[in-house]
Amino acid sequence: MRRPSPHEITQLLREWRGGDNRAEEELWPVIYRELRSLARSVLRKGSSHQLGATTLVHEAYLRLVGSTSTIDWNDRGHFFAIAARAMRYVLVDEARRRLTMKREGEASKAELPEHIADPTDHRPEDILAVHEALSRLAKVNPRHEQLVEARYFAGLSVEETAEALNVSRPTVVRDWRAVRTWLYGELQQR
Repeated sequence: MRRPSPHEITQLLREWRGGDNRAEEELWPVIYRELRSLARSVLRKGSSHQLGATTLVHEAYLRLVGSTSTIDWNDRGHFFAIAARAMRYVLVDEARRRLTMKREGEASKAELPEHIADPTDHRPEDILAVHEALSRLAKVNPRHEQLVEARYFAGLSVEETAEALNVSRPTVVRDWRAVRTWLYGELQQR
């Protein structure tokens, strides 16, 4: 099967948003491979996820399908940035579910993994703490929130993040350094 170009993917995304089922059928195998790759990257970083890559992709995809009428995909990068957000919320919901299952009285302290960019353990408390911090960050700088979603939750590279956010590679590097420092401070206060 021939792999569509980024331009063709953008066109298929627009047709899909317009209700063209053929476009969705043609697009699904292509985006599925890329979403699985993103999901594996996210899950590889954390050892405590109970979700598998397939489940994470399917849950995120269901959220994306439900939003096709309200979101106008600008291009391939924009689609995957939104997919990263969907994965974030799937992981947050899973973390919440797991926390509610814990026994009462068990103390939990959210700690920031040693390196935000390469966390070694995604405990539910960590995911929720990062999510809450991102909600505060979104009020100040929405692009920085999107940056964390792309890098931390979706595991995008600097180049992929730059493409998804439509900014330069140096901007991603600079902003990532600043956001990691800010996030570390936010999570240390907890």
